[in-house]
Amino acid sequence: MKTKQILMTGALALSMVLSGGMLTGCSNSSTKDTKTTEVTKKKEVKTLGQKTKDSKSLKITNSTGKKITVFETKSSSEESFSDNLLDDGDAVKNKEERTLYYTVKENDKLDVKVGLQDQDKTFVFKDVDPADTKKVDVSLKDDKVNLDVTKKDGSTATLTPSEDSAKTEDEKKDEQEVKQEEKKEEKKEETAKADSSNKSNTSESKKNNTASTSNSSSNKNNSSSSSSKPAEHTHNWVAQYKTVNVPEKGHNEQVLVQAAYDEQVPVTEMKAYSICNDCGADITGNTYEHVKDHMINDTGNGGYHTEWRETVVGYNTVHHDAVYETRYVVDSPATTKQELTGYKCSGCGKTKAN
Repeated sequence: MKTKQILMTGALALSMVLSGGMLTGCSNSSTKDTKTTEVTKKKEVKTLGQKTKDSKSLKITNSTGKKITVFETKSSSEESFSDNLLDDGDAVKNKEERTLYYTVKENDKLDVKVGLQDQDKTFVFKDVDPADTKKVDVSLKDDKVNLDVTKKDGSTATLTPSEDSAKTEDEKKDEQEVKQEEKKEEKKEETAKADSSNKSNTSESKKNNTASTSNSSSNKNNSSSSSSKPAEHTHNWVAQYKTVNVPEKGHNEQVLVQAAYDEQVPVTEMKAYSICNDCGADITGNTYEHVKDHMINDTGNGGYHTEWRETVVGYNTVHHDAVYETRYVVDSPATTKQELTGYKCSGCGKTKAN
C-alpha cells in the first residue's frame, strides 16, 4: 500500500514539472512575439515642408520622369522664396506622391518653384489658388515643367511657368550685368548732360558779367557738385500677370434625330385563285378556255384547283411625328488666360497697382 502511494506521489510531481515547463515555453514565445511587434516600425511618410497649426496642405505627385531636387514656396506678396524644402540628398522620385505643407498670408495665393535633377533651370509658378486646389501633378513637356492642377470640383487646368523662370542662373546673371551696364550708361549720359548744362550756364554768366569773379567761381563749384551727384533711379516697370481659369460655356439644344414622315401600310385579304394543274398558271376567271387549250394541244390533262392567297387590297396612311433629343453643345471650352495685376520695377523691385 505504501509503495502505491509513493509511486502516485512521484507521478504527480513529474506531471507538475512537465506542466511548468510547457507554461514557461508558451510564456517565452509570447514575449518574443511582443518584442518583434515593438521592433517593427512603420514606414516613414515623407512630406514637403513642416506641418504647423497655421499651415495648409495639398497632394503633390511627380510625373516628370525625373527626380525633383528643388521645391520652394512663398506667399504671392512676398519677394523671395523659402529655402529648399528638400534636404540634401533627398529628392521626390518619379511617380512619388507627397503631402506639401505651406503657409500663405491672408488673401494671398501660393507661388511655387520647382527644379529637376541635373538641370540648371528652375521653374516658377505664380498664383496657385489654395482655396480651390485639391492636388497638383508636376509634369514635363518640351523641357519645361508644368503644373497640372486638379480643382476641388474635379475640373483640371494646366499652369505654365512664368516668363523668365526657366532661364539658367548664368542667363539671369548675364541679364543683370547687361541691365547694370545700361544703368551705368544712363548715369553717364545724365551726368554729361548736367555738365554740359552747367558749362553753358557758366559761359553765359561770364559773358554777361565778366567783373563778377566770385559769381563765376560759385557757378563752377555748383557745376562740380552737380556732376558728382548720383543720377536718380528710373523705374523700369514690368507688367505682372496672374493665371485666371475660364470655365467652359455651353448650352442645351434640341437636335432632330428622325424627320416626320407618312408610312403606307398595306391592307390584305384572303382571296381564292384558280391554278392550272398542268402549268401552274393563275387562270382565275379564264379556267374553261385555258383547260380547253391544254386538251386541244395535248399538253396536259386539263384540270385546275383553287388556292387561297393573302392579297393587298389597299393601303392605310400612318403618320409618324419628328423625333428630337436634347444634346449639350460646347460654345467655348475651358481655358486659362493671363490677367494684368499690376507692375513691378525690374531694378528696385517696387510695385504699383494696375
